[in-house]
Amino acid sequence: MTSTPSQRSYTPAGLAAAGGTVLAWSAGIVFVKLTTSPVLVVSFWRHGFALPLIALGWLAAGRPALRWKAASIGGALFALHQVLHFSALRYTTTAVVTILFALQPILVASAGGRVTGERATPTFYAWAAVAVAGCAVLVGASSGAAGTSPVGTLFAVANLVAFSAYFLATKRARATVDATSWLLVMTLVSGMIIATLAIVTRAPLTDPSGREWMWLAGIGIIPGSVGHFLITWAHPRIHAAASSTVILVVPVLASIGSWLAVGERFGPLGAAGGVVALAAAWTALRHLPPPVERLEAEVAVAAAEAGG
Repeated sequence: MTSTPSQRSYTPAGLAAAGGTVLAWSAGIVFVKLTTSPVLVVSFWRHGFALPLIALGWLAAGRPALRWKAASIGGALFALHQVLHFSALRYTTTAVVTILFALQPILVASAGGRVTGERATPTFYAWAAVAVAGCAVLVGASSGAAGTSPVGTLFAVANLVAFSAYFLATKRARATVDATSWLLVMTLVSGMIIATLAIVTRAPLTDPSGREWMWLAGIGIIPGSVGHFLITWAHPRIHAAASSTVILVVPVLASIGSWLAVGERFGPLGAAGGVVALAAAWTALRHLPPPVERLEAEVAVAAAEAGG
């Protein structure tokens, strides 16, 4: 008997995995703010702690075929994202970085027509413009606050573009590539790029000590291994625009965490800009056409796992 598909762009398991990613990535942002090591040192050890766990996951999955070509492109994009993301967190506040990062769903939905087959509507783009205006208010209100700089804002904008490209590359590849094989190759390639940059620039890779190692390990294990596995596994089970929308919760949790952990604050005007940006981005995504039906998502999952 054929069941009637629902007009949902996710399976319950896919939505739950995306929710777990939000928790892991929010914690990771706070951990980065608590580190004092140079950016390349943080990124190097993020890969160093994540890689063994990802390799174990690949072995536990039965050693699915490694797809080097597609995942290598993803690795290069991810390395760029890592450097830009950690640099942005060094030069500006968590609020600025994460609210700008929250515009990712708009870029993903805008480019999704070519990459994933998703389309956008004029109403979507109108609300997207409101979200951009909200971000401009937040950045403007935070520009004179301690811990912010124009360089940090530029890093945050560049990181938004780099991660959106990585996100779409992962979404597209997961139609035929197993989650653990994608993550293993992606992390290897990204790690080699970061390691090369660290060696060439003579980054002090052995300088961390004491509690710094705890934060570095936390970055590699929680967002680096658990968070990225959950979102990569979820891709065939949830539409790209839907998973991006769930990630809008990251700025809220990360900003609260940074306020509690390192005392980062922003004034009422900045808070208002952030609320407008998030609300408008969420509303914009509600005006996307119905994406994939649940039955189609389940078919995509079966195809991906068979191809892996």
